[in-house]
Amino acid sequence: NVAAGGLTASSATITWTTNYNSDSQVEYGLTAAYGQSAPTTPDPTLVNGHSQALSGLTATTLYHYRVKSRDAAGNLAVSGDFSFTTGSLVISNVATGGVTASGATITWTTNENSDSQVEYGVDTGYGILAPTTPNPALVTAHSQVLSGLTAGTVYHYRVRSRDAVGNLAVSGDFSFTTTQSGSIPLDGLASL
Repeated sequence: NVAAGGLTASSATITWTTNYNSDSQVEYGLTAAYGQSAPTTPDPTLVNGHSQALSGLTATTLYHYRVKSRDAAGNLAVSGDFSFTTGSLVISNVATGGVTASGATITWTTNENSDSQVEYGVDTGYGILAPTTPNPALVTAHSQVLSGLTAGTVYHYRVRSRDAVGNLAVSGDFSFTTTQSGSIPLDGLASL
């Protein structure tokens, strides 16, 4: 029952079972020569349900791994070769809401905790960052308020998120138009 789960851009969790209580170690690397071990020395806890977390991995990279367990009598078991590919930081569900003559709220989600930043402007050159420095809170549900906008203007924007290990994702281009001064936003018509 050797398996890789919980895959993110920079981590994975390797699980396996043994028929006797035994220690836990994973050897992994970019080839079947491995080269790295997690933990560096075997976890001495004697169990038959094993789980080891790998961290500091590179996004969208193929890793080979095998598991090793030694029971209390010193009998060693080593699995065959397995592999997994790390994920990457993904932005989805980008949306504009709360559009007024001078502001809008941009929302999006990511598949792992990451910071939040919006680039926007009157063309796809953007030119303005909101906030000027990324919001450092690492979340999967993102929301940024844009203010000081000009009424009746088309704004282009894209969102940016960086995870805890520095993987950056940038969305494609989106746009919205601020309302004219004194007009009712379209999303407000539904409540009339």
